Amino acid sequence: MSDGFPLLEASGSPSNRGQAHGEVFRKEIRALLPVYFDYLERTSRRHSVPVLSKTRVLEISATYAQPAEAYAPDLVEEAGGIAAGAGVPVEEIMALNGFLDIFDYLSPNFVGAGCTTFMVPDMEGGTRAAIGQNYDLVEIFQPAAVLLKITGAGPDALMYTTAGMLGSAGLNSEGIGVVINNLVPGDAGPGVPYPFVIRRILETAQIGDAIDAVVASRRASGMNYVLCDRQGEIYNLETTAADYEATSPFDGPLAHSNHYLAERLIPLERRANDQRGQSLARWGRATRLLRRSAEPDAETIRSALGDHVNSPVSICRHSVDGCGQTICGIVLEPSNGRAWFARGPCCEHDWVEYRLFEVRGRRVA
Repeated sequence: MSDGFPLLEASGSPSNRGQAHGEVFRKEIRALLPVYFDYLERTSRRHSVPVLSKTRVLEISATYAQPAEAYAPDLVEEAGGIAAGAGVPVEEIMALNGFLDIFDYLSPNFVGAGCTTFMVPDMEGGTRAAIGQNYDLVEIFQPAAVLLKITGAGPDALMYTTAGMLGSAGLNSEGIGVVINNLVPGDAGPGVPYPFVIRRILETAQIGDAIDAVVASRRASGMNYVLCDRQGEIYNLETTAADYEATSPFDGPLAHSNHYLAERLIPLERRANDQRGQSLARWGRATRLLRRSAEPDAETIRSALGDHVNSPVSICRHSVDGCGQTICGIVLEPSNGRAWFARGPCCEHDWVEYRLFEVRGRRVA
């Protein structure tokens, strides 16, 4: 099996970009959607939370339509193009794009899976600054893992995503990079789904505008956004649907997992008490791995993303019932326009390097 992900370059109008996306990845989208809806219903029944039938999921995601239209009408148009290209209802594409936000409706009883993010500052000039993450999800998403390169809509942007989704994490040609990990707040509701936020971030050229893309509108739920620019400025934004708290790695490398660190936001945490220890363990381990290196860099992050302490719910996640799997590893070095992606679990696959202006893969050890 190739270690590289399928890559689509899409340009033109929003509807044309979406149409190309839907047509090229039609097989993956049409295979994923019924499995996705079935997973939500089965899991909600298994964990005795209000049943997330397909009808209920579409009701929830319908509340995202107006906020998304107000926030990014062009991206709503692109989502419509994806639906048309794949030959599926646009409502189902919107529900897929809201998947992490909708996952919050399984809380607080079932929130075992989750990503780990890494921040490495460069105190002397920014050229070695790097951010990264493992993108951990239930295994159903693995066959639909793809890369997109979007051109002609602001800066060129290269991103990892799930086929049918607008974007999940990535880097643009202005040196703005973003990775994420999920949070579970108590104020989820009508708002902007996170893939729309990711794409808006990747349309910016300045770190301040990237921050505004996250905090200026109500979100559908909570997420932790890690932003980095060409100068090595890094900001960590813990968000709920309606609030946020910002930190920065002023004193050295930082890591984040799936619980709030800001004391003011901790009361909004809906993650089950017996799930918080797994997140705390990954956060502590990730921080330790970064700080034990005298000169941490992108390679330090790549190495840490293969770590198995606290397995099976470790930084590198293998397929285990209830805790998902690492679908993709992502490391970004914005100052140099470099991105590395690896199939998950990262310990089993090579990292493939991409340079934003020559999107061709090169394997690295």
